[in-house]
Amino acid sequence: MKFDTLESSDIANKYFYRSEEWDWITQEMIHVIDSKSSRTITMDYWPQRIFLAGNGQTTVSDFIHEVASKYARTQIPKNLDEAIINELQSLVHEEKLMMLSNTPKTLDDNLLLPRTEEGEVNMVGKWNGNYDYDLPDKYIDERTQKVEFSIETFNTEDTTFRGTVEDDLSTGGTPGRGEIKGNYNGYDVTFEKLMPISAMIDAKGNHIIKEKKKHKAIIYQGVFSRDKKNVSGTWRFKKKMLGWYGIIPFWGYPGWGEFTMTKKEV
Repeated sequence: MKFDTLESSDIANKYFYRSEEWDWITQEMIHVIDSKSSRTITMDYWPQRIFLAGNGQTTVSDFIHEVASKYARTQIPKNLDEAIINELQSLVHEEKLMMLSNTPKTLDDNLLLPRTEEGEVNMVGKWNGNYDYDLPDKYIDERTQKVEFSIETFNTEDTTFRGTVEDDLSTGGTPGRGEIKGNYNGYDVTFEKLMPISAMIDAKGNHIIKEKKKHKAIIYQGVFSRDKKNVSGTWRFKKKMLGWYGIIPFWGYPGWGEFTMTKKEV
């Protein structure tokens, strides 16, 4: 197939290569560590595919023809070459995550390979983490920005586990030592958090503690990092609650947020 945009492009015969470190965050998605700032970057399908192909040994022309070969001849997307070139130019000139060269480039291992090696899950031990709340800005305060917590797991069987959890009260955590129980596989983890004391944020943003009432069960769902030492995900209340929108009753989850946790080295 003839690619008009490719044939007229001044980068058709240039080699493209990644210039920043990267790592897998799921089995299908990477993130790129931008050395020029503190950000990490995730990508849509095509930018990621181009970034991973950028090993310094392939020209732009070779890559486009390789991609085209995966389609039946009559099903090659229109303007495939233009779309790939535009995405590559953006990664090079705007995002500054890749570079072009007139000759092949041999990449160092820190660019050629993901930052971490594939690890194995070991839930037994201590984990430190934090969680936040998805709340309107007017309700965000020092106790809802980042609440720190610690988990210790000591009982596992097959892919299930049990343990204890404690929030850091100085960062706005829920009082008491709670229990956790959950399950995991090589990719993700889910656990239920049961705290002995109720601590809630009402519709006005007030923190309310009821020491004689147990906290409603909370579900944490997250994915492991490639080395299996970190987990990131979301939390939410296990059951929906009856609320009111003006005079109209409705059932919904009273809150949710994001969390991360890291395995503590022994």
